[in-house]
Amino acid sequence: MLNYKGGNGTSLKRAIKIVGARSEREGIMAEYFLVHRCFDIIEKNWILISQGLYHVGERYYDRLTLQDEDGKISEMWFDISDFFGQL
Repeated sequence: MLNYKGGNGTSLKRAIKIVGARSEREGIMAEYFLVHRCFDIIEKNWILISQGLYHVGERYYDRLTLQDEDGKISEMWFDISDFFGQL
């Protein structure tokens, strides 16, 4: 069962940890599900600008950069260490 733990995703230190993903595909789908859920509540029209992988210490993070219809840029950080590299 997938769970979201940790912070609110606004920075590396506040990354959202995805727990219970059995593969990278399932984990990334969980990321996008949460992004759609959060941003559809806040902003109706947004686009994904970029996605980046970061290796910090023994942890792996995914950063999604999003832009709303007014041009405001936001980031969501995810700790993907539990499923990174699992096919």
